[in-house]
Amino acid sequence: MSLPLNHGGVSLLSVDQMYEADRLAVSAGTPSITLMENACEAVVAEIRSRWSPRPILVLCGPGNNGGDGLGVATLLRQARWPVKVALLGSSDAFAGDGAIMARRWGGPYVDFDPEQLCEVSLVVDALFGAGLRGPIEGRARAMLHMAAQCETEIIAVDVPSGLDGDTGEILGFAAESAVTVTFFRPKPGHILLPGRDFVGELVVADIGIPSSVLGEIKPKQYLNGPALWLPSWPDLSSDTHKYRRGHALVMGGGP
Repeated sequence: MSLPLNHGGVSLLSVDQMYEADRLAVSAGTPSITLMENACEAVVAEIRSRWSPRPILVLCGPGNNGGDGLGVATLLRQARWPVKVALLGSSDAFAGDGAIMARRWGGPYVDFDPEQLCEVSLVVDALFGAGLRGPIEGRARAMLHMAAQCETEIIAVDVPSGLDGDTGEILGFAAESAVTVTFFRPKPGHILLPGRDFVGELVVADIGIPSSVLGEIKPKQYLNGPALWLPSWPDLSSDTHKYRRGHALVMGGGP
């Protein structure tokens, strides 16, 4: 199930607040690997709802975002999709849930080379998540740049790699996605420019984090829309007129 966004009122979580949401869900009894499995299933469901089986390349980074990518690749392989995985770094670098996903995938891995993009129709971007702190450089940048040049359709996991989840700033480089699948709640970077121009269609998937965690997190940012302000909108009587509606002062200036 995805979260409806078109009417606003949805809370936005910073990167740190999303980490806290994960932590609270795990503390309440949901295993962290279950959250990752649910995230992978959500991404695969969005892919399969939009495209028929075709060659697909999953780009995986060294962290949990890459672990998501490996889980996505494993599920696509089980569904008989022709899937390849290009890994930035070594599979030995994975820890925790990412290491579990690496064992499930088990290989093989193709070279992390932009030439791989010439052989596929779709790319899953699972290189870097919303918590990226430095600019994308080197081989990762070259791969994403080639994906953008080839106009390959990209499905981003959490955020397009290179997008700052808190500000929407592009850190070095990002490739525009056709679809971005994020989890539980959107982040400000999905909504703010320039980030939102790289997100494509935003899908917010339910991965099993209870909404009750928001009471402890206390988000202060919300997606604007009627659902946010209609509850406080006063009802109008049939005989009302403008002098009963209050007064507004507009102060404007010129250049």
